[in-house]
Amino acid sequence: MAETTHAGLYGMHTNARDVVERYYQAFDAHGTDWQNLVTDDVVFDGPVQHARGRSAFVDLTSQFLGAHRSTHLLRRITDGDTVTSLFEFVIAAPNGQQLTCPVAEWATVRDGRISEFRVYYDPREFVRAFGMAD
Repeated sequence: MAETTHAGLYGMHTNARDVVERYYQAFDAHGTDWQNLVTDDVVFDGPVQHARGRSAFVDLTSQFLGAHRSTHLLRRITDGDTVTSLFEFVIAAPNGQQLTCPVAEWATVRDGRISEFRVYYDPREFVRAFGMAD
């Protein structure tokens, strides 16, 4: 019989891939349901930005969603509680330029929620387009 985890929010135990896929469905819809799929102590590490804890992660992700236009999933690989996704984010920069940013992401799932995101991409164009360069 399947293990029950977070029954009120998540129903029966789901595997890591299901959690990540539900997260990105909510993320791509630009709603707020994605916030319920991360742990209180979630960690986000990327080449330019970092967040520790749900509040910091929600702030960071909400800012990104303001520029996010679409996500094109290229591949998703699951290994136990780790889900690796390769995708392209299409984002709109403040100067009106539209960027396509190839991304590799490792998400770790714990107890039915994502506890860690490790994100890898070439930040140079992103940093220039968003005025983050010195």
